[in-house]
Amino acid sequence: MVFWMVYRILMGNKLRSAVPLIGIVIGVASIMGIFAISSGGEAAVKKDLASIAENRVLIGSDRGYDLDDLKLLENLPVVDYIFSPEMNMTVNYNEIDKIKLEGYTRSAIEGKKLEIEGSNNLRGREVLIGDKTAQKIFKMTNPIGKIFKIDLNSKKNIDLRVVGVYKEDLGDTLGLGSIYMDIDEYSNLKNNIGINTVVVTYKDSEDIKETTDYVVQILSRKNYRNKYTVLEGNAKYQKIEKIKNMINIFLGAVGAVALLMGGLGISNLLLNSVREMTPSIGILRTMGMSEKNILKIFLLESTVLSTIGGSLGIIFGCIGAYIVGKIIGIPSIFYLKQIFMIFFTSLSMGIIFGSLPAYKAAKLNPIDAMKI
Repeated sequence: MVFWMVYRILMGNKLRSAVPLIGIVIGVASIMGIFAISSGGEAAVKKDLASIAENRVLIGSDRGYDLDDLKLLENLPVVDYIFSPEMNMTVNYNEIDKIKLEGYTRSAIEGKKLEIEGSNNLRGREVLIGDKTAQKIFKMTNPIGKIFKIDLNSKKNIDLRVVGVYKEDLGDTLGLGSIYMDIDEYSNLKNNIGINTVVVTYKDSEDIKETTDYVVQILSRKNYRNKYTVLEGNAKYQKIEKIKNMINIFLGAVGAVALLMGGLGISNLLLNSVREMTPSIGILRTMGMSEKNILKIFLLESTVLSTIGGSLGIIFGCIGAYIVGKIIGIPSIFYLKQIFMIFFTSLSMGIIFGSLPAYKAAKLNPIDAMKI
């Protein structure tokens, strides 16, 4: 009975019901899109910008680093992993085409959080190769166990064996793929490494400034004639975070206003429904319908609108965020916790804004209602 009456009320004037529904959809879709693109942007910054991250610093050395320095750094209890942006070289794998050969420790490869098929435990002349680069070299995306040659110019061709394949994004490399090998073997292939900068990634719980002072002090004790300088701390990351947060607050406010307008629209819709249905409410009351059931009718009406609006808003928000992310090059990341939070916020607003009109309808005096 109650559900049937709610259905008749909503379908009786579709245009009037659509206005607050659209407001809820726009508000929820805006907030959903903001959360998804913001999460994707944050992940992209942490993944792609080597020296710009919350827990990373770039430390320069006047006299350069050797392998012992790098191993000392990575074995410090405060350090998660290290790598050098200089530890790469371009090599030929045939007479025309080139690829990048990069040296990493196992911890650094794990820190890149790659999607890997096979092994990332590199030893000797074993390498990790991207799937798109593998397609170019071997005409297949899974060449685990295959051997190919590279030309170092100064030496004869070197045989490398593929032990793992990672999912590769060539968008920022102008089509020049990368293969990863163990840092020790890389140094053997390139006699003069010439490393002057190292990116140090700390454990998340560490204090950046205090920990960096400690790391520089350890290096200075080992190489007292060398001078180490923090070339780039996490200040740039913090600026990016500050700008991102400001944009999120602004866009979130826009979405919240749209959501608020949708809630007000629901409240206005219910008030008009109460006004129009006052005689009918009087008849229902005289026929024995309780205040509780009258309250249920109007609360259910607001709940239905906010539920439909919230669901559609989340769907359109996800679709819109995916499309916008593809256009601007930022992946959209959706968290189930955020989706539930946005949905229940929409539902709560519908119930809150629908409470007053519903209460007003339930408290109508049957005799006064019949006089209208």
